Parts: sequence; C-alpha cells; structure tokens
Amino acid sequence: MKKHSMFKVTMITLLFIVVATWFLPITEIQQTSTDTFSFVTSEAEKVGLFTLFNNLSTVFSFFFQHIVYVLAVGGLYGVLHKIPQYRVLLDKIANGFKNCEWLFMIIVGVVFALLSSLAGLSLPLLVLFPFVISVILLMGYDKVTAAMLTVGSVISGLIGSAYSVNDAYGLSYYMGFAPDQKVELKMILLFVSLALVILNTILYGRKHRDKDHLVKGFFIPEKVPNCKKNISALVVILDTMLIVLALGFISWNFLGVTLFDNLAKELATPTAGSTFEWFFNGANSILGIDTAVSTDVMGNWSTLQASLVVIVTSGLLAFAYRKKFNNYLRAFGEGALKALKPALLVAIIYTTLVTVVNIPVLMSIAKLIMNLDGKFSFIIMCIVALFFSLFTVESYYGVGSAMSYISTVLTATNTAIIALIWQSMYGFAMLFAPTSVILVVTLSYLDVSYGKWMKAIWQLLLELLVALVILLLIFSAL
Repeated sequence: MKKHSMFKVTMITLLFIVVATWFLPITEIQQTSTDTFSFVTSEAEKVGLFTLFNNLSTVFSFFFQHIVYVLAVGGLYGVLHKIPQYRVLLDKIANGFKNCEWLFMIIVGVVFALLSSLAGLSLPLLVLFPFVISVILLMGYDKVTAAMLTVGSVISGLIGSAYSVNDAYGLSYYMGFAPDQKVELKMILLFVSLALVILNTILYGRKHRDKDHLVKGFFIPEKVPNCKKNISALVVILDTMLIVLALGFISWNFLGVTLFDNLAKELATPTAGSTFEWFFNGANSILGIDTAVSTDVMGNWSTLQASLVVIVTSGLLAFAYRKKFNNYLRAFGEGALKALKPALLVAIIYTTLVTVVNIPVLMSIAKLIMNLDGKFSFIIMCIVALFFSLFTVESYYGVGSAMSYISTVLTATNTAIIALIWQSMYGFAMLFAPTSVILVVTLSYLDVSYGKWMKAIWQLLLELLVALVILLLIFSAL
C-alpha cells in the first residue's frame, strides 16, 4: 500500500460504508414521550453502483468548488515553478532561518493555527502548504516533517476554533439556540494542541534531517543560473493574495465587524447620488456581487471565491514576470495536472460523506454504546463525536447525523461542553481520518503513504487525545 496508498485508504473507507448499507438497518432515535427516547430500525437501503454514481453527481453539484480549489492551487504553483525568482525567495527564507529552523516552525505553526481558528476552515490554507513545504525541505527536513507542521498546525486551529459555533459546527441550527461560545476555553485548547504539534514536529524533524540529500522533485523548483534576484513583485502579489483570502474567510460577523457587509451592500446597490456611485457601479459590473448570495460577502467566502483569487494571482505573476500567455497556460495546466490526484481523492471523500448522510448507517453502529436514559455521559459523547467525525468530513454534517442522540441528553447547562467536545474530537479526528481533506491532499501531494504517516504521529495522537480528554473533563466541571 505504498504507491497508491491514499487512493486505497479513501476507497476502503468508502467501501466500508457501502458494505455497511448492505448489512445494517437504518437506525433512528425517536421521542416516545416527554423524556423517553427509543431506537427505531427500518430495512437496509443497499447502495449499488447507480446509487454510488448518483452520489458522485451530488458531490459535483454541492462540493465541486473544493475540487476546483485544489486544482487552482496546483495551477498557481505550476506557474510559480516557472518563475526563477520563486526559487530565490525560497532560498532567502531557508537561509534566513539557518541554525534556527525551529523558529520558522513555530512562526508557521502559530500563523496557520490562528488563521484556522479565526476562519473555521482548513481547506483555504492549502494555498500556503506547497510554499511552506518547499522551505522545510530546503532546510533538510523530510516530507513527513513538512506534513506534520502544515497539517498539524491547521488541525490545532480546528481543535481550538474561535470561529462561531453557529456557522462552523451547525450546533445552534440543530439545537435551536446558540451555545455559549466559551472563547477562553477554546484558546486553551488551541494553545495546548499547537504546543504538542510543534514540539513533536521539531523532535521528529531532528531525527530525520539530512541536509546533504535534500528532497527535491516537484516540491522545489530548480535554480536558474544568472537569475535576476528582483523578488519584490513576487512578494507583493503573493502577500496581496494572502491578505485578500484572509479578509474573505475570517468571520467578521463573529468579531462584530460590519464593514464588509456594508461594503457589499453598497457595491450591490449604491446609494443614489452618492459621490462614489459611479465607482461602485463600475466595480460591481466587474465583480457581480449579489448580497442575496452570502458567499459573495467577505467573511463568508467559500473555496469557489478563493479559487478565483488564486487563478487571478497566477495570471498577475505571469504578467509581472513577462511570461507569454501560452507559456502561462501550459505552466498552469501542468501544475493543475499534478494536483489532479489530490482533487480526485477529494471527490471520493465527499462521495463517502454524501453516502453517509443519505443513508444513516452510522447510528446503527454507534447505538451499541449509546444510552437513551436522558443522562449526559462525557465518555460516550466523546466516543460518538469521534466516531461520527471519522466519516462525515465536515463537522456540520457530523453534528447533523448525530443530533437525534445529542438531543436526548441536551440541557441548558451542558450545551457549551457538548459543543467543545464535538469541536475537539472533530479536530483530533482530522489528524488521522481517511476523510480528512486537508490530510489526504497533503499526503497525496507529498507522496507519503498513510502507513508511514500513522507510524510517525502515533505518539502525537496519544498525547493529544490524553490532553484533550483531561482538559474537557476540567471544563465540564467548571
């Protein structure tokens, strides 16, 4: 399971769910009286080939933007690898942290974790992964170290996500009211998980460092002799892209900032007779903002808007460094082609999600440990949250799939701890789950087998699980 490891792992996960639909009944939890709930089963709904391909079509209807984003990021780096100044920039950063590479890891870890925590999404940060990975490899570290730093720090941000629970986890939608955000507790989860990730990454990296045999290939562009070292345009364009993406994904409403909502409304329907009416009309003729579409407003962006920014950035880079249009298209196409395998894996992962949501067999498995006595059990809730997170890709769908169970133990006093449990267990699961998009795409890009990854991080997983359980137990007692 080496050459096509991630493909096999994701396909086995999908096959597991498909086979489960053939042998397990559909299980639902129904309320029989005021405080009494019971399991109700119905005949199994077998998933056949036509059903599976219909699910795949659903993926392309609802999650196609994620696939496009992975391809767009690949295209961007295809263009960057044809710009000699990009290698100059990488070398400058790697040499600038010579003998203090640990500092680079800490800086990257903190930045990634904070961005993930504030935005509540991991996938948009993929645009930074190839860049950071190239620097790590130039420093003499191996590919697993690069994956631990990038994936691990983003996952830390998910575990300690300060992003609105209402939007990121769907709890208020299913509960009917918003649980207490407990931001201070989330920051503790963020700090502890990030500290463990960075510490384990540095220790692992030191053991597997080889400065004499750098990992190159597609990850590091070749040096061009006599290259002009003017990287100012490159830095400005890439920094602008990052700023725009950060503005687009950070939940400004959660932070109480209404600037971007107001700006979007002014662009969509400019105030008649205002000084800048002509400017707003012209800008929106190009952008086509519709405030009725929430993702058009900064702070609510999806990967579809991010893909557009990434593609425009690649075009600006080609223009700034005087690349012919045909050469630009060729470079972008080559990069997108190398990202085709990770994009295909994303499609398989979301096919698993659609199958699980359409045919809820997970409850049939989970009911073996569930109790319907109306009493909240910390351990059972942790196990249920972890189990559902393994197959539902996004936490929103995990909560939705298990909400009938959550409602049996939900009270006004335990909503906050339930929200923290689901947030923590979901983030933890994404560090090893075959349905973790951020993990699967990264390992596929680096050509690291799933077995090698698990062998490298088992200690981190154990430390993180123990730390999270202890912290959550303390929080539940507060």
